[in-house]
Amino acid sequence: MTDDFIVFEGTLKELCEKVDKGEFIPKLQASHAPPCKFWTAYAVINGIKHCVPLIHGPTGCTYSVASAYKMYACNYKGVPVEPTSCTNLNETCIVFGGEGKLYEAAKEAKKKFHPDLIVILSCCCSGIIGDDVETVAKRVEQEINTKVVAIRSEGFGGDFRSGHEEAFKAIVSLMESHKTKKNTINIVGARVGPTNTEWPQEIDELKRIIENLGITINALIAGGCTLEEIQRAPSVELNVSWCYDWGQKIGVLMEEQFGVPFSRTGLPYGYKATREWILSVAQPMGLEEKAFKVIEEEEAAVKEDIQRTQTALQGKTALIEIAEYPGPMRALALARMVKEHGGEPIIINLHPYTVKERRPAIDFLLQQGENPQVILTKGLFEIGTFSSSSETEKEIEYISDQYKNGIFFANPLRFPSLPVVNLRTIVSGPQFGYTGVRNIAYAVERALQYKTQNRSKLFKEVLYGT
Repeated sequence: MTDDFIVFEGTLKELCEKVDKGEFIPKLQASHAPPCKFWTAYAVINGIKHCVPLIHGPTGCTYSVASAYKMYACNYKGVPVEPTSCTNLNETCIVFGGEGKLYEAAKEAKKKFHPDLIVILSCCCSGIIGDDVETVAKRVEQEINTKVVAIRSEGFGGDFRSGHEEAFKAIVSLMESHKTKKNTINIVGARVGPTNTEWPQEIDELKRIIENLGITINALIAGGCTLEEIQRAPSVELNVSWCYDWGQKIGVLMEEQFGVPFSRTGLPYGYKATREWILSVAQPMGLEEKAFKVIEEEEAAVKEDIQRTQTALQGKTALIEIAEYPGPMRALALARMVKEHGGEPIIINLHPYTVKERRPAIDFLLQQGENPQVILTKGLFEIGTFSSSSETEKEIEYISDQYKNGIFFANPLRFPSLPVVNLRTIVSGPQFGYTGVRNIAYAVERALQYKTQNRSKLFKEVLYGT
């Protein structure tokens, strides 16, 4: 394409090379999880049961994260609404320091809520004045006989990814050496509520498969785990990531500090990737024979669904837009699935910022032979947000018009001239594993079945204007 709104067109590897050379320097980030370091650190910690996140900052930060994440997380963890405490910093604290207030707030949290764990999170205000949250955490821990850790998570201290990674690092600091238990694993890298690309049903499907292998799960870190489960996490035979991109940090840390092997796999989209995911768990644990039996039974149950997807995608170009959903890593996993079913995937709007922040995971996929075509548009590159916009909508419509025998994977907020596979709302269940094979087959089939049905012009005008 030579149109002036196409910033890049080529392979994933070529895009990475251009990013490395500094040819793409965005003014604004474009990530599917744009909150700051503080928000994302909170999101991980929020996945621990009976834990009080203690925010050292003003009430506004506390209200924002608690209202965004807390209810969803508590429903998933199966516990009543758990507290989020705050030191309520004001102008006086900013001038004279807030360490004393933090100390008193930690003691009050222990008295009121009797938690197993208190995690102090600094935000911009406490970070700017330089309050020593680590020393306060150590001091108060000795006095209240409860585990207390601190995370320097002020928003200006890093991007959203660093918040997740600092939180996982804090979680590893709580772990204790244990004797290895046979046939046990942790699922690592989960976060409760940070983005709209994470579904609890995905984890449920992975749990179902693991249990069929006869393996016991010690903990899902940090997706509803307890402090006790975290402390004994090094006792497992293997750490398994539900998503390599997020699991790598905690997986590598535990490998280095406790010698627990880490299974490196991509997202289990489609039957082939799911087969690889299962074998990556079973082979290190000596359960390969059992795994092949499980795979044979599971694939037989979805044989017709695999064929339906094959028939639907064979010879078609699949445009996969990275928008509010499916997000960068899922888009890459979808591209592989499309390729395996005889289609030709093209990923739209993999932003250079995303390439940099997810580079270890992207390099891993490249090493596995995944190198799909990528188109980056001017609208997404300059606006710096994956949220559906009128600029990118026009670009998407133009690109779609070039592929008459195509199919469009994204969210239902787009109006291309192609069948839209609505992966966000049409499938009320997981897209991972064998249940995901069935759900995706249904979604693709529905998209083709209703491709001639007109979509609401009024709704489009509401979204993008006339």
